Amino acid sequence: MRKSFIFLLLLTGAVQAIAQDIAVEYDKDRDFTIYKTFSIGEHEIITPKDQRKVSDEQIHKWVQAAIIGELKDKGLTHVDSLGDLRVSYIIGSLERSNLRSSETGGIGAGVVTSDYEESSFVIDMNDPKNFLIWRISGVTSTGHPSANTMIGEVVAKGFKKFSIKPKKKKK
Repeated sequence: MRKSFIFLLLLTGAVQAIAQDIAVEYDKDRDFTIYKTFSIGEHEIITPKDQRKVSDEQIHKWVQAAIIGELKDKGLTHVDSLGDLRVSYIIGSLERSNLRSSETGGIGAGVVTSDYEESSFVIDMNDPKNFLIWRISGVTSTGHPSANTMIGEVVAKGFKKFSIKPKKKKK
């Protein structure tokens, strides 16, 4: 019974690490056709240094390659600085513990602790006046074996609706 419970906890943690919740917020009234270029702005890794499983350089390469590739596919040109759009991001994980009371009585009743990793990945795209026009909030893990793929999926899903093509006018 105890082994089954431990296996279930491990399986749940693995599924949570792979599952990705992605929220996209953007200015629906904005005419994106006026933007031609973009640059990568500020970026930060929030995972504590002693808990990082992958180098900062590697994480930045994964994130920036995904963002640059996606926005180039959308028709924008990447420039080193002062793009029409500035893309910034924050990514990382923190170790957390969840405490809950045990519902069962008898021996072992009391508090049950489960440790988990809480991950965040937020991408902001601002116009030259620093107004936020696009935000992607996702959950991913930089320490997962397929972190590069997971980062790419968040970026692709987050920019799926982004288009610099003129909107078709309804007749």
